[in-house]
Amino acid sequence: MGCGMGVIKYLLFIFNFIFVLCGLAILVVGVLVQLGKQNYSEHLEDITSNLTLPAVTLIVIGSIIFIIAFLGCCGAIRESHCMIVTFACLLLTILIIQVAISIYVFVVVKNSGEIDFRKIYTENLFMKYPTNTEEKDIVNTIQDKLKCCGIDRPQDFPLILHETSIPGSCCGKKEPDTCDQQHSYETGCVIALEDLFKSALTVLGGVALGIAAAELIGIIFALCLANSIKNVERRGYSV
Repeated sequence: MGCGMGVIKYLLFIFNFIFVLCGLAILVVGVLVQLGKQNYSEHLEDITSNLTLPAVTLIVIGSIIFIIAFLGCCGAIRESHCMIVTFACLLLTILIIQVAISIYVFVVVKNSGEIDFRKIYTENLFMKYPTNTEEKDIVNTIQDKLKCCGIDRPQDFPLILHETSIPGSCCGKKEPDTCDQQHSYETGCVIALEDLFKSALTVLGGVALGIAAAELIGIIFALCLANSIKNVERRGYSV
């Protein structure tokens, strides 16, 4: 095997080691999105249901990439033509799936205007705020984490919920403290949730595309190395 192919061999090994880390990164992103979705899925199902397929698919893909990367490492070090070709084929399959996921994600983001965030948030959570402890806790969590208040503005609490005080979660305080309008977050939670939804999907799609680009490089390296190994075998040299 020539010097150039020797370099590719070790580059492929290093690539697969990095790819192990990429597989873990994809797995972690998918798990985090799935866990975040489950926290609110009962009350915001019409919104979070669009995150299910990308999150679960990334979890599966991350696990598979982790396993395939080990196959690539072994194939490169042992200079096994069969293992390297198998690795390249599996990686190509994953690449196609990830590109499809990215397209789906960006289509969902583009069509997110069709989701009625206002109706979902108002009916499922906000209107139940004064009477239901669970919904109240979720609204407070959303307001505290996303730095938002009310449906569109802090005044929604006294105006829509019959003189209900602006809760402490609207200005970084804990219950039973309240906030005055002047110090409350100005952004409404409908806008904040919509921005979070778009950001989460964009991150998922971006991660999938970024890893797909790295996979393409790995496939090219693997096929070059496999071809070199095959040529050596044909010439009758030991590998």
